[in-house]
This record gives sequence, C-alpha cells and structure tokens, in this order.
Amino acid sequence: MKSLATLLLTSTLALAGPLGTRQASPAEIISSSVSGNGCPQGTFTSSISIDGQTLTYGFDDYSVSVGQGAPPDSREKTCDVTIRIRFPQGCTNARISSTYHGFAQLEQGVTGTFASQYNLSPGQILSGGNPPPATVSSAGFGGAGNVYTKADSAAARVNVVNQSQNVVTYIARTRVFTQSANGVAFGSLSVDDATINISQQSRCW
Repeated sequence: MKSLATLLLTSTLALAGPLGTRQASPAEIISSSVSGNGCPQGTFTSSISIDGQTLTYGFDDYSVSVGQGAPPDSREKTCDVTIRIRFPQGCTNARISSTYHGFAQLEQGVTGTFASQYNLSPGQILSGGNPPPATVSSAGFGGAGNVYTKADSAAARVNVVNQSQNVVTYIARTRVFTQSANGVAFGSLSVDDATINISQQSRCW
C-alpha cells in the first residue's frame, strides 16, 4: 500500500501538470482611459468585468461621414484606448483580443476604413500588433446600411522581474475614415462598441 505522503505527492504533481504548460496567475485589467476626437469626454461608457479579464467600451460619437451634406471635418476620427494591466511576477504569455462593432451606410463610390494598431510597454507584442485595416464598400452596406465586426488578436509577452513594477500599459490605437470617389456620394461609418479581452495565459520559460 502506498504511504499517505506518496499519495499526496502524486496528487500534487497531477494538479500542477507539466512545467511547460503550467497556468500563470491571471493578469488583470485595473484601469483604462481614452483619448482622441472620436471619443471625447461625455460620449462613452466603460466597464471592467469582475474577474478583470474583459474591458468594454460603448461609444456615442465615434463616427465619420463624407459626401454631400457631411461636415468637411468629419471624414476621419481617432480613439486610443490606454489600458493598465497587472501581470504576475515572472514571464507570462497572453492573448489580447479586441472586437469592435459598428454600422456602415455607404452609397456607391464610397468606402469606409477601420485601422488599428497595438502597443505594449514594458513587454512585447509577438504578433498581431499591426493587423490589416478593415475596408467596407457600398456592396452589402448601401441602402439602409448594415452592421460590421472587426476582430483583432495580439500575442503578448510580459516578463515581470520586480513585483513592484508589475503594471504594464497596453494601447489600442484606432482610426476610422471615409472616402468618396466623386466627393458627392454620401457615406458614414461608426464604431459603436469595443471589447478587449485577455485569454490563453501561460508561463513562458
């Protein structure tokens, strides 16, 4: 019969799993702020999930337009979301996903573009820092308009050497703009909400 000590050791090792895949203590979002003419103060709402893994923004005025009847300064807008994330001590790999929803109404000859970029400091963006822009045209978005989704995914690596310096800054830079082939055809593009989520966290050795 195995001794009690042997059984306890076996159970502990089984729970821990292989060293190369051991789960890191979760990184968590602790605060955020926005800046840009697409998200001035008073035109957005934000919330952080209870577990600190998800940040959600709702925008009231992040929209652009072009063509007849559109203000000349409304063709392009930007909004930067700056997020402070607390990471556990040691090296952590994580997936940071950003999902945006909006609405597009574009007459023939008008295109709308949503560009994004991601930065992390201190730390590294291993992939996904400069995703291709999303471009929509009148096909499928003309007439009464239609909703669209842009989904980005960045692989991040953070190495916390000193626990007193475990908060990193993650910036999601976004820009939306419209273009009209003849300057008369009308089009509009909005960003209505953004959700940023931290997942697939694991230790890197």
